[in-house]
Amino acid sequence: MKQLDRSWPSRFQVEVQANVPDSLVERFAEAPSGSGPEFPLLLTNDCEPIALNGYMLCLEPGRVICAAASEAGLRYGLQSLRQLATEPNMPMGAVDDEPSMSVRGFHLNFESYRRMDLDAALRLVEAAARFKLNTLLVEYGPRFPFSNQPQMRDGLTLSPEDIARLTRAAADEGIEIIALQQSLAHLEYLLGHDRYAHLRERDGRVNMLCPTHEESLPLIKSLMSDVMALHPASRYFHIGGDEARKIGECPRCRPLVKKEGVGPVYGRFMGAIARWVIEQGKRPIVWDDTFCAHPDAMDHLPKETIIQYWDYIVVDDPTPILIPRMSHAQYGGPRVAHDWSWSVPGRAKKLSDVQRGVMRNYSKASRMKSALGKAFMAEFGKYLGDEFPRLIRALPYIEYYQDRGFDVITSPTGMGNGDMKDGTPNFARFQRNISTHGRRAKENGRTLGVITTAWYDMPPEILHQPLVQTAMNTW
Repeated sequence: MKQLDRSWPSRFQVEVQANVPDSLVERFAEAPSGSGPEFPLLLTNDCEPIALNGYMLCLEPGRVICAAASEAGLRYGLQSLRQLATEPNMPMGAVDDEPSMSVRGFHLNFESYRRMDLDAALRLVEAAARFKLNTLLVEYGPRFPFSNQPQMRDGLTLSPEDIARLTRAAADEGIEIIALQQSLAHLEYLLGHDRYAHLRERDGRVNMLCPTHEESLPLIKSLMSDVMALHPASRYFHIGGDEARKIGECPRCRPLVKKEGVGPVYGRFMGAIARWVIEQGKRPIVWDDTFCAHPDAMDHLPKETIIQYWDYIVVDDPTPILIPRMSHAQYGGPRVAHDWSWSVPGRAKKLSDVQRGVMRNYSKASRMKSALGKAFMAEFGKYLGDEFPRLIRALPYIEYYQDRGFDVITSPTGMGNGDMKDGTPNFARFQRNISTHGRRAKENGRTLGVITTAWYDMPPEILHQPLVQTAMNTW
């Protein structure tokens, strides 16, 4: 009996029965790296019902079919074909596959402790596409070439041409860029200049903008307009808003905070920016932590806003650890807490080594119900799970934000908090953080997706590890 030849071809003869760009057709043609003779590969949109961005690969002797209802589905089929082609012999059979969430992303951070150059960023784009991520959250900070702020430029500022190369590379790979421009805190690169000293919320401190000064909102809109102009195709825009913890220190804000509380003062400013972003034809995204600390701020936020919920602590579901932002900010409760019952000798042995490490390094033992307070329990109690206070449903604020009428993206971290082990990032913790986010997002079913953040002080190539981990847990 003649043995079946399962050699990969050196090139496919692509037949197109689908709406697909020529550049993608050529990628399919070059996908294999074998030595066998060319044979046909059919790209088609004519297929059995397939999820919008799903695909089907059929590998038969001397023929391959890739069927998908969308260009994105065909791209994912191409990536799977490339992965299969690393095997010496072509497998026979069918792959029926689809993403489990609509947003699968990673943080391309130009402003971290170590500055990524454009070539490293382009490599990250290529890696994201290869592992079927579809979103990059790009944070420029002072490295953006602001047209109205030349004093912020230095030798590491990107050029408009650099950003054009980045956006073209992402578009060629079917990846959406979400640009982030901070709006309140983390504005040291702006407020450090004497020109803007009068806009500082805290006397002598340059980290936060006053939300009530009449010049603040126009200034932030000006910065955001510059960033938007170089990302015209993006459907979203991230307006930041995290860690705005000291509102009420300047003479303008102090009486308002005393009368109304932090929530309305913060919420009006962020709500005004969000509504303006909507007027520009984009959907705003905000970090969740200050809204969680002051829930009445959400009353001022348009429902089109997406809340990006970050939690870098959770590594299990259920988890013994809670981040009670409202209780900490408003009532002096713990910043990160676990129930005192875990202090009973031997009880914590039931937890994983990674979980015990997180508890030891970041969490404080508390009598949870009393430490959190009645107001916190009234607002969030029903989301904490049936095993509270000893164990808590991971990422409990997902359903809370959704019940408030907002779409949610969750964010673990692939590198952050200065957590190092033997001179390298504590990937054991970060991997479990990412996987817990992925599981909860899938379980919830309504979460838009997951975007992993990265705060790194090492060569940026090390980011490929958490990028791959994100891809594995969000598909």
